[in-house]
Amino acid sequence: MTKKYNYRLNTIKGVNRLLQRIIIDLANDEIEESKARAIGYLCNIRLVGFEKEELEDRLSSLEKRFENEH
Repeated sequence: MTKKYNYRLNTIKGVNRLLQRIIIDLANDEIEESKARAIGYLCNIRLVGFEKEELEDRLSSLEKRFENEH
């Protein structure tokens, strides 16, 4: 039987919840290691995306402040 995961991955908290579930399921032999690895890899990509988005927002804010001061 294939295990279904229904998590929203639009926040860091959501990605972390999924990762916690995957870790628990892997420890309990409820998910294949290859599937856990794939999900972990994709979650990492998503988390890096959040980081880049935050940096982009911060840079944009600084650029606007700089433009307004000069």
